[in-house]
Parts: sequence; C-alpha cells; structure tokens
Amino acid sequence: MNVWLLTNTPSPYQVELLSAIERDNRCRLDVRFMRQVHRGATWQPGPTPPFAFRVLGGIGPSWWSDAFRLHPRALAECLFGRQDLFVLSGQYTSFTFAACALALTMRRKPWAMWLEQPWPEDYRPAWTRSVSARSGIVRTIRERFLASLLRHTRRVFCIGTAAVEAYRRQGADPAKLACMPYCCDTSRYAQADEAAVRSVRARYALDGKTVFLFSGQLIERKGVDVLLRAFAELTASRSDMALLLLGDGPLRQSLEASVPTFCRHLVHFAGHVEQADLPAHFHAADVFVLPSRHDGWGVVVNEACAAGLPVIVTAAAGASRDLVADGRNGFIVPRDDVAALRGRMLHFLEKPADIRQYGGQSKQIVAALSLENAARTFCENARLASGESST
Repeated sequence: MNVWLLTNTPSPYQVELLSAIERDNRCRLDVRFMRQVHRGATWQPGPTPPFAFRVLGGIGPSWWSDAFRLHPRALAECLFGRQDLFVLSGQYTSFTFAACALALTMRRKPWAMWLEQPWPEDYRPAWTRSVSARSGIVRTIRERFLASLLRHTRRVFCIGTAAVEAYRRQGADPAKLACMPYCCDTSRYAQADEAAVRSVRARYALDGKTVFLFSGQLIERKGVDVLLRAFAELTASRSDMALLLLGDGPLRQSLEASVPTFCRHLVHFAGHVEQADLPAHFHAADVFVLPSRHDGWGVVVNEACAAGLPVIVTAAAGASRDLVADGRNGFIVPRDDVAALRGRMLHFLEKPADIRQYGGQSKQIVAALSLENAARTFCENARLASGESST
C-alpha cells in the first residue's frame, strides 16, 4: 500500500525507522519533510535514498518555526493525492498539520496521526509560555482542536504507552490508539571498541569511580540543572563517582558555572560527540540518567539500555513507561525532584553489584524494540487505518 507521510525534519533516528518501514515491503512510503536540516545538520541521503521523499518549501522566513509556516505543496497533495493512507506527524498545532487534517477530513480520505505524548499543561514549550500557559482561552482552543483531530482521524500511532494513555485521557476512542514505542538501530551500542573505551576513561580520569552519564541537549527541558544539584549533594560526602555530560546547548556556560568548586573536578562537560563515538562513551559509564522535565520519548534511553546500562529517568520522559521497569533495570523518579534523583543515584553507589544486574535487564527489555518489530507494527496499523485487511 502507498503511504504519504508528513513530518518535520529527518532526524537520524527517524530516518532509520522510515528506512526499516520501506524495507518491510508492505508499505511504500512517500515522505514530506518540512525542511532538510535537523539540529544544524543537513541530511544527505546519498545517490539511492532509502525511501521516496521531498523537502517542502514553506511560506514565511526560514528562521520561523515550522509551526508558523504553511507548506502549500503538502496541502495540495492532501487535497488531490490518491495514496492509500495519509499520515500526519510532528506538531499537531502547526499550520500545515492543521490544514492537511482539514483537507483530508473534507475529502473523507483515510488519514492517521503519528504523535508523541503531548506537552503537559504545567510545563509548556519555552516559546509558548507567554501565551499558551497563561491563557485559558488558548488552552481551551488547543484542547478542542485536539479533540476534533482525535474524532476525525482513523488511527493514532502513539509513540509509547505514555502517549496512548495521554490521548485516551483526551477522549480518543481506545480502538483508534495504536502503541508504537520509538525504535532505532541500537546494534552499534551492544559493544564498543575496548581501546576507545579506555581512551574515554583515561581522558576524564574515570577509573575507580562510578560514572553517571547524561546525553542530550543542554537546554532547560532536559533538567540537567537538577542532575547537577543531586550529584553535588552526593559528592559532599564522597568522591568515588563522576558525572559525564555529552551534548551542547545554550545553557552550557551557566551549567558549568553552577557546579560547586569542591566537585568541579568530578563533572565533565564533553560537548558534542559524534554518533560514531557515542558507543565508547556509553560503555565508559556505569549508570545513565535522563532528568527531563518533558520528553515525548527520549531515544537516548534506547541507546543506554542497548549499551547495558541501568537507567534513571523521570516520569516525564515517554520512554520511562516502555523501557524502564522500576527496580528491575533502573528507576523512575518525579520531575524536578532532586532528593529522589539523589537517592536513586546513591542506590548504585551503595550497591555496585546491581549495576551489572540491572544493565543485563536493560538489554533484554530493549531487545523487543527492534526496527524490524517497529516496521511490522507500523505497516499493520497502516492497513487498519486505510481500511484494508491486515492479513
């Protein structure tokens, strides 16, 4: 069957998943990206793209968020296209998403939404806080618009259990909700070059220490400030630990300055690390921590589990519901709770034998979230959404 799919940008992980769907051979994808640049990097698919795609032109300056730009070609294709199923992904509040949903509904064409869990009302995106979080009118409009989308769509491809539960609370028909946890190619994290791992540990003087790892953008949403506070409180009474932070962002300078002098030698800001070098850094660590205030999913948890690490994540990360069995391969803590995070980190300092045991469980849990399983689930639900038999 032919599936037309609208999404924002070609993130490396999304490209891996879309490529797996194309390889499955049951769905022929025709993808529309709102732009070809993802976090400053332009996707180069090579001479033989893994799936058919087109980069859309948008009305409005390129520096505008795609939530505010209209992409006329996407709308035209929804009005006149003859694909078996149309799938809308990304921000459901964007002009293009809304226009395409309206066009498909008017045509009575089969269409589905592919969404992460929505932002919580008590923690909105930074660029919307001056409007959305403070305006009851805007909130009401947004809720009613989402309710309308949920009524008219054939199916909601929910990225994980947290998303399924969120859209059920929003009033969606449970029969429309398909749980599709996010998957990526984690095979490269299963093992790492030993020499590269030794090099990382030597570079940051990690030998003899329990190493806590964070990987992600240094932005407010990721909650790195909470992690730094929890770590500093632990090091007030012990020094057999280290914190390795992978990634960069606008808060790096202020986060570095916030580290107390007495433990600054134990906190290492590695900056941006190339994809090829990430496995060695993960294998140089002992425990992975994701202190997010909100994450629709959090694909770094997939990577950490594949690397055999115990994981400590907040309940605000979508991946926590599908990849973290509390007390089995890690712990789930409340958002912004320094004491809870400190306590779970202390657990692995006081019970180092649990690191290997929990890490082994992480590998078993993430093994079920393979690209092949994700592609099969997508195609089965695409057929259901289109009205075709899944057999």
